[in-house]
Amino acid sequence: MLKKKLEALGYPTPSDLALSNRKDFASIVLWLEDQKIRQYAIEDRAILRNVDNIEMWEDAYQKYCADLNMPSLGTQNEQLAWILGHAIRLEFLDDPAQYESINSKQTLPKINNKQSQKKVQMIFDGQINVNDKEFIAGVRTLAGQLNVPHHPNHLVQLEAVARVVHERISPAARGRQPIVGTPFPFDKGNDVVSDSDAALDLPMRILRLLQIQSLRQLQTHINETIVSVQNLTANPKTDTKLGKVGF
Repeated sequence: MLKKKLEALGYPTPSDLALSNRKDFASIVLWLEDQKIRQYAIEDRAILRNVDNIEMWEDAYQKYCADLNMPSLGTQNEQLAWILGHAIRLEFLDDPAQYESINSKQTLPKINNKQSQKKVQMIFDGQINVNDKEFIAGVRTLAGQLNVPHHPNHLVQLEAVARVVHERISPAARGRQPIVGTPFPFDKGNDVVSDSDAALDLPMRILRLLQIQSLRQLQTHINETIVSVQNLTANPKTDTKLGKVGF
């Protein structure tokens, strides 16, 4: 996804992206600032040009993140994803008219913020404003403590936090034995999902595993329901008051 965003922004070599190299990461940040973001004046960008001196560049990068009002993000990939999203927004705002001809039916479905907000508001019984700055800051802090990745919509991030709590910290999960062993190498199988585009193969494999997990959870709920019904019908009680003799 990062490579796709860089390609959309016109980055010269998106296919050669190597985020394990901090110098390459610094070069991408510098290119985004020079070509797309332009947070600083040209003469002030010199502090970001010290890509050969990573220690000096790191100090400049921390200031740059603060000037961009970047939220607290844990990993380099999350930081780059946020900077790319910021650059894409600025690119759109520079000339929104050029995107008006794009058919809305071909675009990805948008997250219904109003529906999510109403759902969360009902959970809190209207006693908490889900758009309050303190509430948003609390969601971000809790997500950081649980290592939940950043999301621009704090309500979506809150749903992810709730899922992590349910699956890992809830009373039912406390007695669950941790899964040990070697992870299943689903990315190295021979059953290629997408023949037309190799870049789609890994995401489609992940989606397929998520679907299998969802079906397993559904089957578990079905089995629990069957057991509950069997417990009710296996030991019926006779009410003799309803009995009649003769006709």
